[in-house]
Amino acid sequence: MTVPDWKIERYLLGELPEAEMQALKNLENDELRLQIERLKNSNEELLAKYPYKRKFTVLSNVPLRLAAIFLLCASAFIAMLSGKDIYEDGTRVKGLKTGLEIWRKTAEQTEQLTDNSEAKAGDLLQIRYIALEPYGALFSLDGNGTLTVHLAGKNGKAASLEAGKIISLENAYELDNAPKFETFYLITAGKEFELAPVVEKLLHGKTPSDLRVEQIKLRKR
Repeated sequence: MTVPDWKIERYLLGELPEAEMQALKNLENDELRLQIERLKNSNEELLAKYPYKRKFTVLSNVPLRLAAIFLLCASAFIAMLSGKDIYEDGTRVKGLKTGLEIWRKTAEQTEQLTDNSEAKAGDLLQIRYIALEPYGALFSLDGNGTLTVHLAGKNGKAASLEAGKIISLENAYELDNAPKFETFYLITAGKEFELAPVVEKLLHGKTPSDLRVEQIKLRKR
């Protein structure tokens, strides 16, 4: 029986229902123990490897928002999809799909946050992605309508991506006290695209229909 990584993470944190916790304890075998050990090691490596960095924000004035696109650029992020064999050394792996993951870091561990997970001001987030397309950008939009550019290319265009590889941002991202939500968007395409139209659509609550969009929304408490 294959147990998905997200369930193992919740098992390690003691967050599964009691019946499921007991079922996994009863199920433990060599294969499951290796999987648990791998996830523990991965969490420890993340905590040791990545410092945190406060968010950069785009000012409310639309021209300033667009100008900020030229200036705000972060290093790449890691991503992996559960149920797939993915390696953190940048090795290409067959069968991968474009995807986005968010992990919350604490002093002791990391925890995967999925769509509609709860988060709070001060949480340190590590964002992972993998893209099959050669161009992309990554943004987040909070409950105050502030858009943050995490990954972008030069001259207001999408960044060049290493398609099919795991990429990681060098710094964690700290949530501020903006209310209600923070939504993360990974935008990818087969050809280079301008960021300004994408930013405008996101700021108006729309997503670009002509580009590939992956998103995760966190509920702020």
